[in-house]
Amino acid sequence: MNERSIEFNSSDARLRKGFEWARAQAEAFVHDDAGVGPCYEAALPGRDAFCMRDMSHQSGGAHCLGLSEHNKSMMRAFERSISEAKDWCGWWEITFDGKPAPVDYTSDTDFWYNLPANFDIMDTASRLYDLTGDAWYLLSPEMEDFFRLTAEKYIPRWDRDGDGIVDRVDSDGRRGIASYEENGTTGYRTAADTLALEYRAYLAAARMASLKKEPEKAAEYQKKADRLQKIFCREWWSQREARFYEFRMKDGSFSPKQSDDNAMTPLRCGIIQDPVQIAGQIRYLLSREPETIVELRSYYPAMLWKYGWNADAMRIWLKMTAEDYKRRDYPEVSYAAVEALLCGYMGITADTDRSELRTRSAALGGEWSEVSGFPLWGGSIDLRHEGRTKSVMTNRTERPVIWTAETAGGVTRRQVRAGETAEVCDK
Repeated sequence: MNERSIEFNSSDARLRKGFEWARAQAEAFVHDDAGVGPCYEAALPGRDAFCMRDMSHQSGGAHCLGLSEHNKSMMRAFERSISEAKDWCGWWEITFDGKPAPVDYTSDTDFWYNLPANFDIMDTASRLYDLTGDAWYLLSPEMEDFFRLTAEKYIPRWDRDGDGIVDRVDSDGRRGIASYEENGTTGYRTAADTLALEYRAYLAAARMASLKKEPEKAAEYQKKADRLQKIFCREWWSQREARFYEFRMKDGSFSPKQSDDNAMTPLRCGIIQDPVQIAGQIRYLLSREPETIVELRSYYPAMLWKYGWNADAMRIWLKMTAEDYKRRDYPEVSYAAVEALLCGYMGITADTDRSELRTRSAALGGEWSEVSGFPLWGGSIDLRHEGRTKSVMTNRTERPVIWTAETAGGVTRRQVRAGETAEVCDK
């Protein structure tokens, strides 16, 4: 199979046009023969580099486009860059020749580093494992090393107050920014995005330990993830404002300061589980969306489709794929648009350990959309939705698939053998 042969079609011409632009734009950033290995641009355009945050976000869209080896090559580069001399940080941004980007790195004692980055890489490894079935992401010695060093060395090093959460000390300067917020915010102890991503990192670590038949270690990491989830959802929620705070100050109080990164990331990470809190946070986020920068807005459609806010997801997706959208040449926009359409609007997610494929249509009644050649577990699937009442899936992988299809009529589970086509239709 040619992994880079995905196709999308729809009765909605806007979706067809947007996907074709996003695919072409994303592929223009691909470098098959870079010195660091196959990769794609995941930083400010023109830097010929990829950074941890952008690559983590773009990796889903890259997978959809058949760039599995590129994802793996870039993950290897980040894994190799972690070191004790940098207090278990890696290189935040790596050039196509495999060196730290000079704009962010002077020496091991003077470099730019957003502390959520290690956690994002761990979560990305777990997500890519589900889509590829490639055990390297969770069971290889190099990724095991990255996970172990992050959990056992990195977190204790950057958790100065001993509460189990990576924190901020202003004197660290650019070397220890405890958030993806980059506007010079100081005086805080903990940021919501870092806490949420640390939660995801512990979930990924628990999964790795479970796969390695280390139940005690898996239970330890799961317990730490559960603790972070309870702390955030019980202590950070503002009942009066119906939203979560975004920064906790050094005296334990919460700052009224607003930050789109810190408002969005807890939703993206799934740390919020109460439906009332989810709805409140989404409404708050949408109230700020018109002023949100393109990098952060690119996260919104996939996230909103995930939570069933289909109309807002579609509105923002169409906005960011429109010809007059400012800075739509930023790499995150096109890669995020691809992932949002296929994994959000078409609702494709996977669990490789269970051989489970989950789908959920966001198509309107009377409309249809279909994707062919979606890469999955070394093969592919084809999927067609007709509104939210009928879905058809063809399994072109080499193993049976447990297909969990959500339609307007409910959830249907069935096994689809390799080479077979199955249909789910509401009566």
